[in-house]
Amino acid sequence: MKKSVLVHSMNMKNMLPFIEYYERNALSNSVRLVLIESNNQKKIVTKLKKLYYTHFKTCDGIISDYPTRLLERRSKISIAMGHGTAIKKFPSDEELKNEYALKLFQAVKSADYFLTTSERQNELEFRNPLLDKDSKNQYLPLGLPKNDYYFDVAKVEQTYKLQRKQNKFSQDDFVILYAPTFRDYETSESVFNESDLKLINDLLKEQNAFMIYRPHPLGGTIDEELLVKLNLERIIPSRSLALDAYQSLCISDALISDYSSICIEYLPLNKPIISFIFDEKEYCQKRGLEFDFEDENIGPGIVVKEKDNFTSVLTSLLRGDFDNTYWTERRNRCLETHYTYPDGNSSERIWKLILKSLEE
Repeated sequence: MKKSVLVHSMNMKNMLPFIEYYERNALSNSVRLVLIESNNQKKIVTKLKKLYYTHFKTCDGIISDYPTRLLERRSKISIAMGHGTAIKKFPSDEELKNEYALKLFQAVKSADYFLTTSERQNELEFRNPLLDKDSKNQYLPLGLPKNDYYFDVAKVEQTYKLQRKQNKFSQDDFVILYAPTFRDYETSESVFNESDLKLINDLLKEQNAFMIYRPHPLGGTIDEELLVKLNLERIIPSRSLALDAYQSLCISDALISDYSSICIEYLPLNKPIISFIFDEKEYCQKRGLEFDFEDENIGPGIVVKEKDNFTSVLTSLLRGDFDNTYWTERRNRCLETHYTYPDGNSSERIWKLILKSLEE
């Protein structure tokens, strides 16, 4: 009789390499996959399926990249992981005050295994005395399926060429992805006003460059209404392009971010990263941070803490100043820090763990 494995994800694209491994190795002969994408909960079929498997049906194995009570409904193995790579402790103390969220976090701690990308992450993700006291997790740095994409050089190159063509970027254009994280507080200072954006746009135009602005779904650092109103030629809101998160990273020549795990996700591509942390002190006070941006083995990017320095660093980036040996080697050292297995074989390791458990 076939074993059943439930795959739960907020965005099933994060789990595609895991599913592709299953298909490529004909695991369907012995294992049946059940897919539930929480992002589609508006669909009645998804709601009913989740309700059924949460309260009435037990699977042999469950793997989820997002907190869910489904992790409690397995007979053989349950695996939890994040949908990104933490550079701060998650969840925050504030998040644990939410009773509903706390129950979901406790469900994560009930899983047999919690997967990370490195030993360092083992100390950051879902770590809190309140959660750890009843934890059943064994932490394993096997890697995350979504990051397997970026180690496949041929696939990245194919995506680069195809998506540039479809989104009307030439091969000679220098494309920067600006992807800030969400701040669950109002910043005490303005980031970019109208004159700032126009100045950046002019600089990009001079250097035959573009900036794609991709904020966190819950909010970013640039007023998007202002951006749309200005209709700048060189600063493009991501929503006006046909690109998902993976494609955005693949077609870009450099990344600008801050406290987001996207900078760790980008590391396998070994391209320049700018850490624009204009509100570091405020972020540390209100959210907490476990990441030294200045440490050459941890922080992979050029650090910018003042808005006034942004355009000068951007000029250096467009001039190619961060493509030298120092930065290439530094990014490689950071890759080794943040990935125990920098090889793109996370899905294979996870499936081996699951299949071994199902046989027992």
